Amino acid sequence: MNCTKVLLLIVTAGALITRCAKNEKAEVEEFLDRCWFIGGEARTSDDSTTTPQGSIGGPGLALDTFPFYVKWVRRIERPDTTRHYEIDVIGDSAFVTMTAYFKGTPPEYGIFVVSDSPVGSGLVMVREITDSVVRKIKCYRNDTGWHLVSMTVADIYTVGTEHPVTITRIEVRVGGILVFTVNDPNTYFTKEQLPAFKPNDTVEVTVYCQAEGDSTWAFLHHGAEHRPGVGLKRHWRQPFYRDNTTTFKRTWIIADDSVLVTPAVRYSAIDVLGHIFYSASKMLT
Repeated sequence: MNCTKVLLLIVTAGALITRCAKNEKAEVEEFLDRCWFIGGEARTSDDSTTTPQGSIGGPGLALDTFPFYVKWVRRIERPDTTRHYEIDVIGDSAFVTMTAYFKGTPPEYGIFVVSDSPVGSGLVMVREITDSVVRKIKCYRNDTGWHLVSMTVADIYTVGTEHPVTITRIEVRVGGILVFTVNDPNTYFTKEQLPAFKPNDTVEVTVYCQAEGDSTWAFLHHGAEHRPGVGLKRHWRQPFYRDNTTTFKRTWIIADDSVLVTPAVRYSAIDVLGHIFYSASKMLT
């Protein structure tokens, strides 16, 4: 009888440990789903940054960038595919790998190139979206719950591409001063290490990339999102200016607008497309 009682106690203890581990992981997942920095539900919309100012040449110089009347539009099917979390809880710390997939199938969704040229306007090209995103996150817990320690950039790439394109380095400068650099998608950044901009700041972004057997072009897009009661919003890509075949640069002026919370979390992605449009891209955000 004593042996049976001991065995029952061990089995019960094992069940409690498993249950506690499941509860902890569920708490971490719930926290990340609503975290501003991970793109959760409580976030400030940003679709107001002013028209970018070219750092090289003018908007009409096709050799340096695309003509101003060419618009790049991305529409992703919503709601997004459910995120997948791999969570390892050790004491009061949690180590997370988040994976998600984005898709968009024409004609309603996908990547569209639209021309507003007086010579000939309308749809120029369209391509479906089949992208995967991976982000790593570190969290800690105290008496008030789970909190974000640090995270990597979102490493996004097109699934099954024939011509992989990779961003090797991103540099961000304000007033000529380097304020942020990304050269490894596995580098963890704390919230304090993320770049913070003031209204009317002129921000220069330089992108270095490489491609296998293909040409490339870099774009920046930001902020537009699916909002309850509002629905889908077009997500405009804005092309960089080309320094050479693997380096792109452009400046943006930060909008002087009102936000609900200061500092506000704003989202942006550097997106490099291979062969102008047809091939895949890998981007860091």
